Amino acid sequence: MLRRFNQTGRDRIHTEHVGVQLRSVDEQNVRICEITLDLSSYQFAPDSAVRVEAWRGNISQRWDLGKAGELGIGTRFDRPMNEAPENSQFKVVVVAADGTGKLLGASTAIRPKMPVASLIPLTPTDLGDEIWKVNFGDESDLPELLVNNKIETISEIVRNDDAFRALVMPQVLRSVLTQIIMVLGGDEDDDEERWYLDWFRLAKSIAPGDVPKVTDRTDLSQLEAAQEWIDRVVTVFATTKVQATERYRSVVQDNS
Repeated sequence: MLRRFNQTGRDRIHTEHVGVQLRSVDEQNVRICEITLDLSSYQFAPDSAVRVEAWRGNISQRWDLGKAGELGIGTRFDRPMNEAPENSQFKVVVVAADGTGKLLGASTAIRPKMPVASLIPLTPTDLGDEIWKVNFGDESDLPELLVNNKIETISEIVRNDDAFRALVMPQVLRSVLTQIIMVLGGDEDDDEERWYLDWFRLAKSIAPGDVPKVTDRTDLSQLEAAQEWIDRVVTVFATTKVQATERYRSVVQDNS
């Protein structure tokens, strides 16, 4: 589990001052995490400790990057992800050097840039007889698409098989948007860089318009408005982005 700190008087480290990118595996088959920092606009004590934490659920990894006064503008670090999973999210923290554990600054959760752009990581795992499902972890975790590792070519199927994408990807989008709005009460005007804001940007690029808010789960009008918006986004996505009907029809005809 991530260590808890005294958060009194902490500064927020803005996400535009932190970059996290995952690179292909090295010669030891370990994923490399590339971290860039710019703390020049903050007034942290020079001897305060700067750390980066990666976590998914209760699995975490931490890197000590040195003292705040030693880090220049755009300082870059390469660190191996040999404990935290690839679909982790990241946070930068600055901690006082006096041994109290006082948290002087922290970023919000940061979603890393992947080698191939994707909003939802693909994770082969044991699903019994299920083929796929969306896993949301806890409220702070990024969603991931779980696929059955008993199917040897499942990762290739997900990325390239027209029938699979036509049947599955619209429902993945529906599941994620439903989780964000109906369960988490996601707000596109949130002043923190929440992971789900990328999904709102995607949804609005597909079907422009304001994202509905569910502030009261007993309010049927809010729930209906949210459901109508989700249906509209998924419908346009299936038609224009995935071309689900045409692709599936083509696969059926080719196999007949």
